[in-house]
Formats: sequence, structure tokens, C-alpha cells
Amino acid sequence: MLTLRHYELLVTLAEELHFGRAAERLSISQPQLTQQLKQMEELIGTLLFERNRRKVELAQAGRLLLPEARAVLRHAARAQDVAMSVGRGTIGELALGYVGAASTSGVLARLLRAYRDRAPDVRLQLTLMDLDRQIPEVSAGNLDAGIVRLPFPDMPENLVTRTLHEERLWIALPADHPLADGPADGALDLAAFRDASFLATHLPPNIGFSAAMHQACAGAGISPDIVHRSPQFTSIVSLVAAGLGVAVVPDSIRFLAVPGVVYRPLAGVAVTANISLVHQDSRESPALDQFLACLDAVRPQGDIVT
Repeated sequence: MLTLRHYELLVTLAEELHFGRAAERLSISQPQLTQQLKQMEELIGTLLFERNRRKVELAQAGRLLLPEARAVLRHAARAQDVAMSVGRGTIGELALGYVGAASTSGVLARLLRAYRDRAPDVRLQLTLMDLDRQIPEVSAGNLDAGIVRLPFPDMPENLVTRTLHEERLWIALPADHPLADGPADGALDLAAFRDASFLATHLPPNIGFSAAMHQACAGAGISPDIVHRSPQFTSIVSLVAAGLGVAVVPDSIRFLAVPGVVYRPLAGVAVTANISLVHQDSRESPALDQFLACLDAVRPQGDIVT
């Protein structure tokens, strides 16, 4: 069977038409070149070169085989490049889940931009998914990683988490609310909303952003009266605009301009809502390794002001 070395020999000798120069390029001796060419011609069953003491030239069979030999070498070089890229994680596939907060906070955009610069040929599979669905999928290996709001109780033992971003808590209130007047950066005490109706996420009080909200309320000495729940902050803020209540929201949501809604920072609340990456501790994936190498790019300077 012909090998890559045989094809390389054919191409090199066809380009040089001189046994000495061809042997030098191939880093072998001239007798070795002669022997390998003879072996190749025996495998094919015909001469590839016409040679005598004065010149070497391609035989008809050699001329016909030369373009195919060059193509074989190009494909082999490409296959090697692909294999090396796969090993480095610069091509392949990465399946990533994310919660909506990853988009609104800018974390997802910064992370994907950094990853695209590092591994432009990796095929990304992005899926918007609630954290309570993401974490089992990551644990089972159906997702390489997930961007979620923590905490999450009963985290699978095969997963590790890394904090990507921390957000302060704000309050969204109807524009006609008595506390909506005043400067845009005027901080309000959460305790002032002790008797208010609250709009909140659909998650239990020990998961994700819901955990941060309930922890902040407990710190303010209030138990929120939650009258409506929604899985999306866009819907929650719309209900605030309708006058159905107030809502504790992450910092990034205040950039969602909804008519009839005013955002104010919360005074004295040290609780933050964290966005984290979750992935298997021992998953062997060069594409994931490249992704993890980008994590420093997602944390802007001055994330948290305390």
C-alpha cells in the first residue's frame, strides 16, 4: 500500500528532477531515495520516472499520478491541522446553556466575544434555559457548561461553579409610587416596602435570584407579600408599570427602560445576585478548556460598589 512518504517522494522528485537535491529535501540518502522509488514503482506496477545518467523526467504514469499525490499531501496536512486544533480546543463543538440574566448583564456577550477570539472555529450550541433545568443537563453531560444564577440546593457532586459576575439589588416601583420621587440615584430602604405587594420570579426562595431577594428582605426585617410571579424580569417590570406592585431586581435590569417604571438602589443591602458558570469537574473537552481560559474576560472592573 502506498504511504504518505511515497506521495511525498513522488512530488519532491517531480519538482527537482534530480535525485541528489530530492534526497536532500527529504532528509535521506540518495540510495535510500532510489530504493523507495523502486518500491513504489513495484507497488504500482509501472515506472513513474524515466531516468538515465543525464536526466530524470516523469513517465506518463508519473504525470498522471502527480496531481493526485499533491492532493493527498494537501489533505493530509489539513487533517493534521484539524487534529492539532481539536487537541488544542480551537475547533470542535461547545454546548452552552444560559439564563436570561447572562444576556441582560452583558456577561454572555463578553464571554462569547473572548471565546470567539480564542477559538473562532468551534461550533457553539447556545440554549436559553432555566437554571433548574440546566444543572441536571450539565451534570448528565448533555451541556458542556451552563451560565446560571446561584445558589442551587443539592448541587450534583460532579459539578463545580465559578462566579462570573455579581450584581447589586435595586427596587423597581411604579412611577406614581410615593417613594418614586427624588434623585435617580437616591437609595431607598427596603424596610419602607414592608406593606407593599411584591412581584417576583417563579423560583423557590432558596434558588437563584429568588434566594438573593428573600435574603435581602430578611435582612430588612420584612416578609414580602408576593402577589404575582413570572419567569422573566421583562414581564415582572411590565407588571410593575401596570401598578400591580414593586419588585426587587438585579442591577442590570434598571437599564430596561419601561414607561411608568422607576428604579432606585437599595440602601444598606449587602446581598448580591451572582451569575456563575457551572461545569463538570472532570469533563475532558479541549473546547471547554479553551472556554474556561476566557473567564477572566467577563468580569469588568468595578463590578461591585460597596
